[in-house]
Amino acid sequence: MKKLLLCAMVVVVLLIQGCCSLFCSGSQNISVRSEPPGAKVEMGPYEGTAPYDVSIPRGKEYVIQATHDGHTKTQTLNRSIEPVYWVNILFWPGLIIDLATGKMWEYDPTVYKFDFTGK
Repeated sequence: MKKLLLCAMVVVVLLIQGCCSLFCSGSQNISVRSEPPGAKVEMGPYEGTAPYDVSIPRGKEYVIQATHDGHTKTQTLNRSIEPVYWVNILFWPGLIIDLATGKMWEYDPTVYKFDFTGK
């Protein structure tokens, strides 16, 4: 009886989790590079100087703004659906969970480059 209860609990826990929640981390690393190096980088609440690496939560929409010698360039982070998200078709509650948590998204590419040599 205890084994049956344990198995039932494991199945319930797996069914209430999204595949992305199980197999993907809650954040993703983004790298920003500039030519020449040293551009000021702003991405939502994150700031740094290129070359800049930051781990940001999945699912949020961000615009990268890079400034060098008074010139500013922007790029929007491209999001796409994490391939493992489609496994949720087998476990439909996972579709809702991954959508609600934002873990269904991945940033692609993860490296963004800004060229200020030609301005």
